[in-house]
Amino acid sequence: MKKIFVAALFAFVSVNAMAADCAKGKIEFSKYNENDTFTVKVAGKEYWTNRWNLQPLLQSAQLTGMTVTI
Repeated sequence: MKKIFVAALFAFVSVNAMAADCAKGKIEFSKYNENDTFTVKVAGKEYWTNRWNLQPLLQSAQLTGMTVTI
């Protein structure tokens, strides 16, 4: 029983730590970087990715004014 409680507590703390670094809002700007990454700015924070399949989705969200959660 104690192991289950510790595992649940660890999962709760991990989720809260990840949620603290999230941003929700419209993409303010996007850019390609020299090192083959793609950067977007949401809610005053800059996030980058090197996954090419995310770039068209992020650009579409920026062009259409969609709210994103990163």
